[in-house]
Amino acid sequence: MATPDLGLETIVAGIRCREVLDDLSNLLDGALSGERVRALQAHLAGCDRCARFGGEISATLAKLRETMTEPAPVAPDAAARLRDAVRRAQQG
Repeated sequence: MATPDLGLETIVAGIRCREVLDDLSNLLDGALSGERVRALQAHLAGCDRCARFGGEISATLAKLRETMTEPAPVAPDAAARLRDAVRRAQQG
């Protein structure tokens, strides 16, 4: 049975969709050179499939970053109980 063509070999603006997907995380993290960013942006401007997927990933990452915060501090009495429980467990 043949593998379905997912269109990942489609070339837009000189770049394959597969390459865009490989670099998408680095693009969103700002970890690419200006030249590479411009090339990927040109691809995204001409490729609806990658633009939609990139938009979904970008929105998901933005939401994760928004909701991921430092954990709430543990109340002093709870911390003391946890320390005592760990000590008892370590002693056998």
